[in-house]
Amino acid sequence: MVAVCTLAPVLAACGSDDATAPIITPTTATIAVDASQSFAYITLGETAQQVTVADAASSSAWDLGFFATTVTSNGGSAGPGGVMIHCVCGNASATDAQIQGFTAANQLAAFEAITAAQIPGDGQFSGDSLSPAIAGWFTGSGAQVAPNTTRSWILRRGSPTATLGKLHITSIQNASAQNAGLIGFEYALQSTPGADFAAAVQDTVDVRNGPVYYDLTNRTETTITGSWDLRFAGFEIRSNGGVSGSGSVMAVPDNTTPFATIDAAYAATAPLVAYRRDAYSGVFTSQPWYKYNITGTDNQIWPVFNVYLVKRGSEVYKVQLISYYATDGTSRQVTVRYARLR
Repeated sequence: MVAVCTLAPVLAACGSDDATAPIITPTTATIAVDASQSFAYITLGETAQQVTVADAASSSAWDLGFFATTVTSNGGSAGPGGVMIHCVCGNASATDAQIQGFTAANQLAAFEAITAAQIPGDGQFSGDSLSPAIAGWFTGSGAQVAPNTTRSWILRRGSPTATLGKLHITSIQNASAQNAGLIGFEYALQSTPGADFAAAVQDTVDVRNGPVYYDLTNRTETTITGSWDLRFAGFEIRSNGGVSGSGSVMAVPDNTTPFATIDAAYAATAPLVAYRRDAYSGVFTSQPWYKYNITGTDNQIWPVFNVYLVKRGSEVYKVQLISYYATDGTSRQVTVRYARLR
C-alpha cells in the first residue's frame, strides 16, 4: 500500500526541502554602529542588533564586525560562527564619476532587486582569513622567498597622541617551506610626537624555532606578555593592534618612496584613515565596499553600494553598506542596510 498525504500540513511535509522552507518576505531595514574606537559587532535577524563581544575569536554571538573601514565576518579564521560571504557586486565596474553620484536613496532599488533566486551555491561563499597591516613584505614562496625591498611601512603607535615610525624588510635567509628563517629589517622611530626620526636601527630575528615578539622602542626581543610591537612567525608579521593584540600599532604601506628618504614630516602626511590594524577580512576586502579619495583631494570614503550576501547556517541575508559618516560628518559611523532572503 502506498501512503497518501491528505492533509495540507502533511502534503507540505511530503514535498521537497524547498517546499518546506519558509517563505521570506524581505523587509529592508538599517542599523548604524560607531566603529571609531574598536570593533562594533552586530548579529543579523529580522531586526539586526548590536552585541557586546568579549572575545570575537571564540564567540558565536556576532555575524559582522566593523572597525573604521574594516568589515569582518564570523567565519573562517575569524571566529566560530560559520558565517560566509558572497558579493553580488553589481557596481564593481562603476566609474569614479558614477560612484560620486551614488546615494543611499538611488541605490535602494538595486538592493531590493536582489532576491532569494540569486543566492548561489555554498561553494561561492567564503569565510575570513587574517589580513595583517604589514603584508607584501616578501616575494616568491617557500625556500625561494626574497624580501620586497621596494615596500616600506609608516608606523603609528599610541592614541590619541601618537608617535610615528618607518619599517622595511632588508633580507631573508635560510627560508624553508615552513618559515622565512632569518628576517632582517630596518626601522626608525620618533622619540616623542612631532620629533624627527632617530637613527635607523638594523636587526634580525630568527623564526625557525617559532614566533618572535619584538619591542621597537627597546630594540630587543620580548614575549607576548611583554611590551611588543611586532610578531614575526612563519611567513607572517603581525603588529600589536586590532585582532593581533591590545596595543595601538597601525601601519600604512608606501610603495613609491625609498625607505631612506621617508622622514617624520613625510610620514605625518599619511591620513589616519589610510592606516590599518591587523584584521580578519575576506570578501569585503577582496571586493571592497568603498573607494578612497577618488577625486585625489577629498580624503573621503565613498561607498560603492555593492550588495553582499551573508550566509549563516541555512539563513541568508543581503547587506549593503550605505554610509561611513554620521549626518554631522563624523567619520567611522557605519550604516548597514539589510534584509533577510532565506
